[in-house]
Amino acid sequence: MQTLAEMLRTAARLVPERPYIVSDGATLNYVAFDRLAARLANVFRDLGVVKGDVVGLYLPSEPMLAVGYFACQKLGAIAAPMSVMQRDREVSTIVTRTGMRVLLTSLETWSVVQSVRKAGVRIDTALLVRGEAEGALSAEALMREAGDSIEDTPCRPEDTAALFFTSGTTGEPKGAMQTQGSLYATLRDMAVYNGFRWNAETLMCALPLFNNFGATCMMNLSLFVGGTMIHLDRWDTDRVLDSITKHKATFMAGSPTMFVFMLRAFDKSRHDLSSLKIAVTGGAPVAPNILAQFKREVGTPLLQIYGATEVSGYVVGEPPFGLQKAGSTGTPIGGTTIDVVDDDGGKVAAGTIGEVRVQGDVVGGGYWSDKETTARVFTKDGWLSGDLGYLDEDGYLFIVDRKKDVIISGGFNIYPLEVEDLLYQHPAIAVCAVIGLPDADKGELPVAVLVPKPGASPSKAEIIEFCRRQISAYKAPRDVFSVAEMPLGPSGKILKRTLREWAAEGRLQQVQ
Repeated sequence: MQTLAEMLRTAARLVPERPYIVSDGATLNYVAFDRLAARLANVFRDLGVVKGDVVGLYLPSEPMLAVGYFACQKLGAIAAPMSVMQRDREVSTIVTRTGMRVLLTSLETWSVVQSVRKAGVRIDTALLVRGEAEGALSAEALMREAGDSIEDTPCRPEDTAALFFTSGTTGEPKGAMQTQGSLYATLRDMAVYNGFRWNAETLMCALPLFNNFGATCMMNLSLFVGGTMIHLDRWDTDRVLDSITKHKATFMAGSPTMFVFMLRAFDKSRHDLSSLKIAVTGGAPVAPNILAQFKREVGTPLLQIYGATEVSGYVVGEPPFGLQKAGSTGTPIGGTTIDVVDDDGGKVAAGTIGEVRVQGDVVGGGYWSDKETTARVFTKDGWLSGDLGYLDEDGYLFIVDRKKDVIISGGFNIYPLEVEDLLYQHPAIAVCAVIGLPDADKGELPVAVLVPKPGASPSKAEIIEFCRRQISAYKAPRDVFSVAEMPLGPSGKILKRTLREWAAEGRLQQVQ
């Protein structure tokens, strides 16, 4: 096994001049990237960061985020990438729960950091990238004075390397701990599944690096095989198609929505995607006709995958060759084992729907400072519980529903309870529910259904703006409906399936 720091050192030694990250006209080869990471690691160390400390990376998707991630690896510190879409409430929770003392940030996110500090949240040191501000240190100025080499801190397979916070079913973010061992295992398995060769791959990345999909399945995977990552800071369909053509990318991963956009804009007279050997998509169900259309028009197989932040990458995939089954995410890859169990933990027969579980060295270390949720989701014998699905007689996995009450919109997970918890703070709302409604582009869109308090009549714009001020924009409802009474089950639980049926039948009153 290699740690992430050892992987970087190996690539910098074996392929020093190969471009690692190509971004907005700038190129960082492996040896230059390694030196930048060492400089920032020395800065972190001088600020008191030691092995096991959490360092926040609250930056747009840019090469400096990658530098910060690997600076942490050199020290044995824990990299905690944070989405730039996260706002005061989310950032406050993450900073407080991890006890992070150092936060790498930028002018784009600086106002949130200031607001969080004013609210009493302790952030000892804020390092600002590409700018200066009162209350922050200049990352570039300190890096210029720092040495460009550092001795890597030894790490064990069970040591936490990265921490990704996702909203939980309790409404509070939960931090999935990825270990050095689980990351190595998933990178190993994904590289073999994709048929990657050392020093021969170019990965097209339009996924944010502060997201696990971008960080692990693109940034880290490229490093693992000594490849080049073509990085775009945000999704732009034309730039993606042009970049694949220009750089002759061999691999791409993304959400189903991304590939839908690509198909709509693909023009054989302008775009040459013949270099792509394989493309994979996950995060939401994919219509079979989209998969077939991509293969027919682009000439590259678009394969469904299944994974989770808790297992670092993807652990199930459609076979690149051989039998593929419509609607299936495929079979386990690498050393992963999949089974399906009933409510008592007993294995069910082929074709029977139950809870999907994952076992293998890809499974991470649980949830940060959350023993209760860890015990519920991670079993003592190494299984991670997941969604609802079934295995057929050939061992192909079919996902039919989600164990958690989660909306997946454009590849982003939205947990309704987190949004509902916020909506209940609005003075005009008596009862609310957040549901996902079908959308051709995003798969699902979050909408709010509410019962206003007597005499109150909040507007759609007011409700949406109320949410967007405090949580990520993609989590905020895209539409607002009202009902006189919520449909309730015998236990008093709101029947969200009924609300979705009412929406389909046009029985929900749209708030203006």
